[in-house]
Amino acid sequence: MWCKKCRRETTKEKCESCGVTTEQEIPLEIYWCRNCNVPIIKYANAVDRNYCPVCSNTTSYLCADMRPVFPEERLLLEIMQGKPLSLMKQSVWASDSRYYIDGISTAISQTSYKKLSSDIIREQLNKYASKNSYVEFNAMVEQFVKANKIRLDAIVDEACNFIQQTASTYSNENVVVSFSGGKDSTVTADLVTRALSNPSLVHIFGNTTLEFPMTLKYTARFRKDNPKVIFKIYCSVS
Repeated sequence: MWCKKCRRETTKEKCESCGVTTEQEIPLEIYWCRNCNVPIIKYANAVDRNYCPVCSNTTSYLCADMRPVFPEERLLLEIMQGKPLSLMKQSVWASDSRYYIDGISTAISQTSYKKLSSDIIREQLNKYASKNSYVEFNAMVEQFVKANKIRLDAIVDEACNFIQQTASTYSNENVVVSFSGGKDSTVTADLVTRALSNPSLVHIFGNTTLEFPMTLKYTARFRKDNPKVIFKIYCSVS
């Protein structure tokens, strides 16, 4: 058990020190390595939470959770700040309503959202889209994966074990993957294929005719890149 207030482990449902109700799971926290310029995921009680596993540089606590900012969202942020493509070579992440640029917190005010009209924003997005490279972003993600390999491998192992246990209660013909064409379903498809060692799993895609063109384009590419996958498409008019 874990007491958030005292930041200590215990075997009790209430902390012996402060009386606060404890939690079953030790929370994860995000630390920042200035040398590698990426966030590091650590358990709150980890003895090595203040050190980067790649460069051994001292890290500093940043926040409780964080997500990567993809180039498309980063460009939107730059346009709202009046500086298109200015952050392309920097490490940009987000947590709740805050952005972290090279580990430095940046809050976006309500005024920033109202400053430009949607037409101007769309015009700017189209104007700079061809220059909005993924090169620096991919390098940053590669460094992030390297720095958090232990944690990410643990997540993959946990997911694969869950998939194997769940699938074992069904016959092979009843195991299917629901595919939406997004990042989450792509990761799920990869995990299920690896966990069950079956590249010919049935994937079901529901085309409601309301999908974005990009979703349909990506789904077609996914099918092309995975020729062994059995793809079933159901189309319904809404």
